[in-house]
Amino acid sequence: MNNKHKKGFIAMFLAAPLSFGCAGIVHAEEMFVEIKKEYRTTIKDEDGRSQFKDVYEKDGMIYRLKSVQIDKVEEIAPGDTVTYDSAPFVGSFEEYAPEEAIERNGKKYILKTSELTKVITEETTKYSEASIRYKGVEYIDALPEDAEVKVIYEDLKQELKVRLPAVDYKEEGTYWDYNFTFPITVTGYDGDSYMLGQTEISNRSPLIDYGDQFLDYLNLPPQYYKIARVEWDGGPVRKDGEMIRKATAYGRKLVKDIRGTYGGDVTFPSIDANVYHGAYIEEDAENQTGQLIYRKQATAIYERHGRIGLWNFLKWLLTNTVTLAILTILLIVFIILAIVKKRTKRKRNAE
Repeated sequence: MNNKHKKGFIAMFLAAPLSFGCAGIVHAEEMFVEIKKEYRTTIKDEDGRSQFKDVYEKDGMIYRLKSVQIDKVEEIAPGDTVTYDSAPFVGSFEEYAPEEAIERNGKKYILKTSELTKVITEETTKYSEASIRYKGVEYIDALPEDAEVKVIYEDLKQELKVRLPAVDYKEEGTYWDYNFTFPITVTGYDGDSYMLGQTEISNRSPLIDYGDQFLDYLNLPPQYYKIARVEWDGGPVRKDGEMIRKATAYGRKLVKDIRGTYGGDVTFPSIDANVYHGAYIEEDAENQTGQLIYRKQATAIYERHGRIGLWNFLKWLLTNTVTLAILTILLIVFIILAIVKKRTKRKRNAE
């Protein structure tokens, strides 16, 4: 390579970075740089400085933040909110956890926050009911006016046995019970007849013929009781100077299954429990935070502070890939030419 070519190559090698440097100098001549940004904040009087870096680097120059101007402020109201507070509970968390989405008045709400806390419930007095099913209740039976029942506080899994008054009776079924029987004792059996209340019965007449009279004597309404047969229990015997004979009546009785409900105020003791707190916000609302948001447009003014130092220049260079690629290519060309020159010189010396 002759000196002319070498000088041309060196000039070309130096010209490239200088040309890029000149571009930086042209931009660096700007004394101020403006940067605009739109952001959101919940602080009404926030000045916007936190949205910008204190130092801005551009084209090999350093700019420092001088001021921030708020150009526009727009209030974004939060969407409608719905709160959820579960009753104190013991047991499965899933059963009382707030749902992920709910609907109220035609709007859909999405769960934003959910919190589970421990509480100690207060002694609670609440109206409670329990029922007892009475089977085979007949006409002459009287149901109790109060009863000892087990009441349950479902949320807190508390069970208490208490005595409560009856508040309601409800029939659940009516049917005939064929196990109806009652004993009959005939006194004066050795005579031609005997008396059943005001009715005289002949010894020669079957007792079943007087079934209605027996029911009347026992004050049992015939629509609820029926006698199907009467059977003697052995022969006549003498007792206390009189001849008697015993018999048994068989039939059916109309009975009912009745559910008795007992209710009243019951006091449940305090207990360790859990409570869920949740907050929902309207799904289509722009502001999903639950509080007022300010949308602001800000302009930051940066003032030129000087050139970037060597280390910062190298960092800047690494971020400018085009310039770095060109310099790399030139360096490779320079190395190749240097190797060629060295070999050419050795060849000449050898000759």
